[in-house]
Amino acid sequence: MDALEEAPGAGLAQVLQMSWPASLTMLNSTMMKFVDGLMVSRIGPQPFAAQFIAGITSFVPESLLMGLLTVVNTYVSQNLGAGRSRRTGQYAWAGLFIALIAAAAMAPLALAARPLFSFIGSLSQTGRPDPVMVGLETTYFRYMILGAAMALSTQVLQQFFYGVHRPRVVFAVSLAANGFNVGANAVLIFGLMGFPAMGLRGAAMGTVLSWGLQAAILLAIFLHPHTARPFGTWQVWAVRRRQCVEILRLGWPAGVQLCNDIATWAVFTSVLVGYFGQVHLTASTAAMRWMGLSFMPTIGIGIATTALVGRQIGRGRPDLARRRAHTALLAAMVYMGVCGIAFWLLRYPMVSAFVEVRPSAGVSADQAARLTAEIVDIGAKILICAAVFQLFDAVGIIYIGALRGAGDTLWPMLAMMLMSWTILLGGGLAAIRYFPQLTSLGPWIAASIYVILLGLVIARRFESGAWRKIDLLKAQPSGQVR
Repeated sequence: MDALEEAPGAGLAQVLQMSWPASLTMLNSTMMKFVDGLMVSRIGPQPFAAQFIAGITSFVPESLLMGLLTVVNTYVSQNLGAGRSRRTGQYAWAGLFIALIAAAAMAPLALAARPLFSFIGSLSQTGRPDPVMVGLETTYFRYMILGAAMALSTQVLQQFFYGVHRPRVVFAVSLAANGFNVGANAVLIFGLMGFPAMGLRGAAMGTVLSWGLQAAILLAIFLHPHTARPFGTWQVWAVRRRQCVEILRLGWPAGVQLCNDIATWAVFTSVLVGYFGQVHLTASTAAMRWMGLSFMPTIGIGIATTALVGRQIGRGRPDLARRRAHTALLAAMVYMGVCGIAFWLLRYPMVSAFVEVRPSAGVSADQAARLTAEIVDIGAKILICAAVFQLFDAVGIIYIGALRGAGDTLWPMLAMMLMSWTILLGGGLAAIRYFPQLTSLGPWIAASIYVILLGLVIARRFESGAWRKIDLLKAQPSGQVR
């Protein structure tokens, strides 16, 4: 086994074998949002912007659990590497228990949607919330919050299959769910096959239904004898409070880290960019749709890195864990580097794909054309910023995944929280105050500096080797089922 692990090219083969399904799974998830946005943009710029703002705002509380539950991958992969495969199912069940309880606790947030978005709207230059935008944001937010149980359950089951090195299962299921979502969106948004046209509400319903389908299929595979025999997934009775506590103890920094990341970007977009009005908000939304196609597949490589590093740590081979992380980083930098070049060269047509201001009762054809050109010009400048920080974003994403595989979650959380509030938001506010002539480009320059510096700081942490001192498995009792 060791000879195979250390053979020339073995590291690259393992990284690619794990990464391509994980990356395509994240790409599927991103494409689902991308196609959602593309369809909704045909309704008009207001629903398009409202979908993005409500979506990222609803993901703030959900992300706390999403991040926390990523450590199911860590415990599953480390136990797999240590030869304790029948413990892996116990951690998945513990994660499912946590997910369902948390989703029930989140449900009352749906009642706070309207006052929340009214407050956000009051922070714009006009000082008055747009009632149409508030209504659209409220509707979409409520669907996302009430569908959280399915999204969180899917997250747990995906992390389990990543941890046992079966990423193709996750990819195949996500592909089916994405195909269903596209069809459901077309029917519900535009009113096909006898259904009424529901616009943004239809997009929200299609998304929630696709989450439910994905969770149901993954659960069926999880309980199938082919999975149950090697990984003990039928042994719900074997789950102890200990596993839940371990997930919560290791996972809370990862959860806070992701929640903070989503929260600060939500404030960045809705408040700092939104301060300059609907045109800038629409331009940023269009640019960020394309950015998702770059960093989400890289997050998939980061998830694979967590599983690969975790397995080598479980085997007692931190040297191989380090090498796997370096190989994954190379793959991620190649991919994001290509995306950066595309952002630079194709920025105008990329933004134009999402921008379609149509003449209406209050907007002439000439005004619509000028407004479209203005949005495209702003979005193109934002994509230049994105092109600049792509490689540094790859460094941060992969090394955070590697540190998580080793059980190092607290330090990255603290670093990200400090830098996001001081550089991303503090720098963005400073740009608005001292360089207002830059408009929304000022906050985006601050965002670029933040991503670059965060990547360098996280890289230094991993290369320091401090994670080698962490041992998650030493405290586990040997009497548990193997």
